Amino acid sequence: MKRDMDLIRRITLAASELPPDKSLRGIDGVDDVLFARHAIWMQEAGLVKAATDDSDEPFAAIFRLTWDGCEFADSVRSDTLWRKAKENVLRPSMSFTFGVLREWLKAEIQQGLPTLRGGS
Repeated sequence: MKRDMDLIRRITLAASELPPDKSLRGIDGVDDVLFARHAIWMQEAGLVKAATDDSDEPFAAIFRLTWDGCEFADSVRSDTLWRKAKENVLRPSMSFTFGVLREWLKAEIQQGLPTLRGGS
């Protein structure tokens, strides 16, 4: 199974909207095993706090985003920026790491902020 960055984005954004007393146990239209595997990878990447079981029948309940998860959610919230990331970083013919994606998103956000470019 390969990582699906669109699904990771969907899970991240859904988790960012969780009330404090709820957990995310799936996404509409996404197979439970697919959701669980991606949630497990997200936990391994330090994006979420979750209860997981990586057995033959994987399970995941995401409780909240971590600080890094919140940063990632903020960087992928814009549909325009996400489309641009998919065109420039996540193309099927390219090999990338999650770190490269995060750095690219950070650079794009910084370029878009006039105060960081020295403008007003």
